[in-house]
Amino acid sequence: MRLSDKNNGHPGDKPEKQFVISDFDDLVFEHRNREYGAYQLRKRYNRVVFAGLVVAIAFALIVVLVPFYSRPPVDKVVVGGAGYYQVSLENLQPPTEDFYVPPPPPPSSASMARTIQEVVEYVPPVIVDSIVPIELATLSTDEILASTEGDDIENPGSGFGDSLFPGGDGFGSEEPLFIVETMPTFRGGDLNVFRNWVMKRTHYPEEAIVNKIKGTVYLTFIVEKDGSVSNITIIKGVHPLLDDEAVKAIASSPKWSPGLQRGQPVRVRFQIPLTFI
Repeated sequence: MRLSDKNNGHPGDKPEKQFVISDFDDLVFEHRNREYGAYQLRKRYNRVVFAGLVVAIAFALIVVLVPFYSRPPVDKVVVGGAGYYQVSLENLQPPTEDFYVPPPPPPSSASMARTIQEVVEYVPPVIVDSIVPIELATLSTDEILASTEGDDIENPGSGFGDSLFPGGDGFGSEEPLFIVETMPTFRGGDLNVFRNWVMKRTHYPEEAIVNKIKGTVYLTFIVEKDGSVSNITIIKGVHPLLDDEAVKAIASSPKWSPGLQRGQPVRVRFQIPLTFI
């Protein structure tokens, strides 16, 4: 703000004070060189600050919004370090590999037993006037002994046919079972304990590692009545190198505790997958 004296032109009149409002920068540089760059910078300071603020806000919005709108649709969700993929059930293809399905266990002796009932037709009694006496023949002891002399009784039987319990032990033939009352155990554990034992003793062939041969070998084997392992069969193999190693590992198994059916040891078949990765 600057004061100036103004006379209306009448002699003898007192000069009238007039307030001239000026910019602060003009006051600072009133008697200085305004061609110097500092004066221009101060004059454009507000516009430069406003323009910088607008540019900063625009840049921040671009950094935040561009990745949000340009990213592809999310098809994987990570929770706690594990990845879960979203799968559309409409695009799933039915499995093409045929897996071995064990046959159902043979029927137990209880289901094989049949009760034979005789159906007797009811006949109404006939009323008669008198009862006809029936004379029974009487035989002496000597006559009975004389009638049985020379007759040999062979295999009187037990009252049951041979087809009721074939095999004589209540289990039919010696075919292995899949489910029994007491399943075989390996060192006090189930099939998972045996699988862990086999995987620790399975040697991954060096040639298979070099050629990147990997996969899962599916096998079956039988735990005999004495607990030994036999009849090791490959259901689905991967490569002869891996198949042979899987068979060798199972064949080296020590004896199991055999399975029991009605207190008697029986043969039990197991199926196990061994994965080479």
